[in-house]
Amino acid sequence: MSKVHLSLVLTLSVLLASCAQTPFGNTKALTAEAARFGVSRHFLLSAESAGYSPRIRHGKTAFCTHRSTFSYIPRLQCFGTSALEGRLQQQVRFRRSVRTAVRSSPTSSSTG
Repeated sequence: MSKVHLSLVLTLSVLLASCAQTPFGNTKALTAEAARFGVSRHFLLSAESAGYSPRIRHGKTAFCTHRSTFSYIPRLQCFGTSALEGRLQQQVRFRRSVRTAVRSSPTSSSTG
């Protein structure tokens, strides 16, 4: 039963995080920003909705986020475009598997 609750909580948190994304009102600005970092608009939006900010580091595009570790000081974590693309695809697969698990699990357990 706790697996069902955990899956439900994870699914809801992912959904809430995706709803909290700030939309870009200016398509030209979004296109220009994506071109500046050498990525597609879709990828830029996906990265930003996942909490990553694009930066130019050592002449290359990197997407960075602050991750909390076991200390109280958040650590800056950066990934190249291809590495982040792999991580984002992995997150999509995880969300799909959680949705499938939630849908296939019984809504209530009964002990006859």
